[in-house]
Amino acid sequence: MGLIIAYILFLLNLMSIIPTMYPLYIWKLVTTGSWRRFGDRLLLKVGEAWIENNYRISRMLYGVQFEVIGEGYQNLKQDGRYMIICNHQSWSDIYIIQSVLNRKIPLIRFFIKDSLKYVPILGHAWLALDFPFVKRSSREQLKKNPELATKDLENVKKVCEKFAGMPFSILNFLEGHRRTPERVQKLLKKNPYQNLLRPHSGGISVVSTALRNSLDAFIDLTIVYPTENPSFLDLMRGKIRKLKVFVEVIPAPLVPIEENEQFAPMSKKMKRWVDERWALKDALISKEKQPK
Repeated sequence: MGLIIAYILFLLNLMSIIPTMYPLYIWKLVTTGSWRRFGDRLLLKVGEAWIENNYRISRMLYGVQFEVIGEGYQNLKQDGRYMIICNHQSWSDIYIIQSVLNRKIPLIRFFIKDSLKYVPILGHAWLALDFPFVKRSSREQLKKNPELATKDLENVKKVCEKFAGMPFSILNFLEGHRRTPERVQKLLKKNPYQNLLRPHSGGISVVSTALRNSLDAFIDLTIVYPTENPSFLDLMRGKIRKLKVFVEVIPAPLVPIEENEQFAPMSKKMKRWVDERWALKDALISKEKQPK
């Protein structure tokens, strides 16, 4: 019964943004300059309210609480420019990250497959809020035409141009996939971590290089769930009520961002940095899992 109530409330919250989102989106399309920026600000308020109400629903139904640990968390700014990295275990990760950082940094955006812009309501909301849509070639397409990889990277860099000079927060799941038991077993021999999947540094290196003159800091989040293999359904059912989120804010000058865009996709120094971060995450999660 609780799951049905949660589903209805989350759905109602999503539907509640329609009366304000669509008129504001149309306003954006037909205006320019300061008038358009005014519409953008109002749309951001709508997005932040939607995120806040989602958290209120889970807190009201189940008393869900997130314990946030990290000194730099208090110094984040709503007008900052951030790159966010995080371990990825389930679809609930995005909900948790949004809830923890909402209204502390600019609205969090993440790269979305171009085809998802046609999803009713959510797709339109992502468009209205300027989420970056990218066209990615499939593995089969890349095998037939390797040059598509260069085209995909150029597409990502072009998308990043819109964020230069404005406050932004971009979320990047470096593992590329959710950490499911099936995927862990499949990648067992190639994975050096106990609690994580091997991260990929190419994407974040390209984005970081494209935005290197704008970035303030990297926000490194580590979500530690109280159970193994959590799912978003577990969160909606109230099976996950407390969890820890470790936050480390790393100033951009301390991150080895590749300056040459040509070398960014294969940057060795960024790969070493990412591998070091993941080793620290893995050790932290293992420590938290030990019996107290």
